[in-house]
Amino acid sequence: MVREYLAQTGPEIVLENRRKMQLDWGFILTILAVASTFLGNSLVRLDLGIFTLYPLRLLGFMGVFYMLINQKWDDPFLSFTSKFIFFMMILGFISIFWAPDTVLAIKEFGVLQTGLTLTWLLTKYINTEKRVELVLLIWVLGAILVNMIGLWEVVNQKFLIVEKMGGKLEREIERIGALAPRSIFVNQNNYAFFNAITAPVLLGMFVKKTRPLWHYLVTGFSLALSVYLLISSYSRAAMGGFALALIFFAVFTFFTKSNHKISVLKLLGIAAIAIALIVAVNTSLLDVITNKLDMVVEKNNQRTDESRADIYAENLALVANNLGIGMGPGSSYDKVDNLPPHNFFLQILVEYGLVTVLGFLWIFYRVFKRYGLYKQVMPDALPYILRASILAFPLMSIGPSSIVGEGIFWLWFGFIIAYSSIMLRKYCSVLPPKEID
Repeated sequence: MVREYLAQTGPEIVLENRRKMQLDWGFILTILAVASTFLGNSLVRLDLGIFTLYPLRLLGFMGVFYMLINQKWDDPFLSFTSKFIFFMMILGFISIFWAPDTVLAIKEFGVLQTGLTLTWLLTKYINTEKRVELVLLIWVLGAILVNMIGLWEVVNQKFLIVEKMGGKLEREIERIGALAPRSIFVNQNNYAFFNAITAPVLLGMFVKKTRPLWHYLVTGFSLALSVYLLISSYSRAAMGGFALALIFFAVFTFFTKSNHKISVLKLLGIAAIAIALIVAVNTSLLDVITNKLDMVVEKNNQRTDESRADIYAENLALVANNLGIGMGPGSSYDKVDNLPPHNFFLQILVEYGLVTVLGFLWIFYRVFKRYGLYKQVMPDALPYILRASILAFPLMSIGPSSIVGEGIFWLWFGFIIAYSSIMLRKYCSVLPPKEID
């Protein structure tokens, strides 16, 4: 397997892949799916009753065809991931028949299928550093689009895309004294998760060396927007997860062998100078950010987590009663609020079973391990920040009621898998294969 892996990095294969680039419809479909992630399911949509059709879902349906005809993998880990995705799709479809609410189960399975297909497309067709750069550029520009909508909502204190506001959200606004933006998402917690998972990726790109000036400016602008809108969303889980990712990133950067320490120190220096200039020239922006952080603290002091604990206890009781066997899509929804349990792994555990959760954890573990073993072959900070975001993900994911329907999660999940495989292949081509999985 190692010889085959090394062989695929030969110049003949590289040239052949370049010649086929224009005819690679699977890659084109993948790029369109990545771009449609930043349109969400509210900007462009068609309500068909039992399910809603939007760009990412349409492309997800088309992607199933490519999944059925492309099953050759050079990386054993990607092969395992592909089989796991198929297993989860089949399990999700079959479990519709024993789910407590069939209509809800069909809707939830459609959402799951869309996300799993996006992940599969990324692991299959994002297989070179050049393609990674294209995905990241789309991510930067897509984040600007999403966050410009959010910025408009912060400034005008009203929603741009969806005007409907539930009673719970109205009480939230009355309590914290400001409207938290939601942009293209169903609520502010899902929007906060978007920025919590996006900001580390943007930071990893910004720290990278040898980029054109325009790239630094655009990425820096997107990063600043993402962090500001993250704070404006008042989500404790999202902000805490992002902060935790930064802490782990600092640990991995300064306490392991890395070649971007100077870049990070320069970035910290620039940030310190920028803050000092803001304070010296105009303190209003700093006051705005400080006030928003104060609101987060106030929100934390006023809110109790008893209801969240009750939901967790109820779902764990369901798992115990069913011996870890999934109860079907939608079965984790709370009977009172009609919402999932605000925990990704708990939702998967209740709806799809213990085996599926273990599969996710195994994939996260292998990706995390690969980033640790092969990070030296990538001369930038992205492997370090992605590794840190894996550790922070459990905290990030408990803010929204569910992230299964969020394309940004499946984009991030598929990207970290695909990028880890590219790192392994590059490692094999430049260094002796000490630890090949």
